[in-house]
Amino acid sequence: MVRSFLAIALCLCLLFSPPALAEAAQPSWDELTTQQREVLAPLAEAWNSMDPAKKKKWLGIVKRYPGMTPSEQRRTQTQMREWYSLTLEQRDFVREKYKMINKLPPEKRQEIKRKWRDHKRDFEGRTPE
Repeated sequence: MVRSFLAIALCLCLLFSPPALAEAAQPSWDELTTQQREVLAPLAEAWNSMDPAKKKKWLGIVKRYPGMTPSEQRRTQTQMREWYSLTLEQRDFVREKYKMINKLPPEKRQEIKRKWRDHKRDFEGRTPE
């Protein structure tokens, strides 16, 4: 009985510790600053339904954003837009592919990156038909 009580007390302490509370209390879209909303604009529709850990990750990107070059800033916002336009199934698929590629030897990863750059360059060079 005492062990059960101690286990429950420990769980409650961990659950309501300052880091856990801070993660749970991520701001809603309306509570973001103007600068945060500008940077996170591609995520506006999804923001309030995001789990706290994802909000925390995106807010970390907002902090680094001013130090990015203009092209890095554009790329970051484009990637936000593209990521949140995917369905949950598509995101899961991309995550699995990423994990699989990360397990490859470095030379294989470099080869895949090279092929992807070549593909993007060829694709971007095409004119719409």
